[in-house]
Amino acid sequence: MEKLTDLINKPKNNIIGILTATLISWIIAMSTDLSPSSGHGGFIPLVFLPIIGIFFIGVYYVSRIFTKKYNWIISLFAIVYLLHFAIDFYLTENI
Repeated sequence: MEKLTDLINKPKNNIIGILTATLISWIIAMSTDLSPSSGHGGFIPLVFLPIIGIFFIGVYYVSRIFTKKYNWIISLFAIVYLLHFAIDFYLTENI
């Protein structure tokens, strides 16, 4: 049986985690009731989430060039940031 550190250091697990968080955060943001007066500016956060997800995947792969350990911290930060952004957008637009 593999150790936890071996599992969280695998690139496949980290990329799947970032992509899953991106998808969940995008679904949360898409379920927001945008006011009709927001126009096209209201869609910027909806487009921003996949771009940020792709950015964090790029940062993850660049960090893999320099070090092979502790890259999961970048993935964890990406997951927390994406979910925080989506939940904050959902709560501020629906109140």
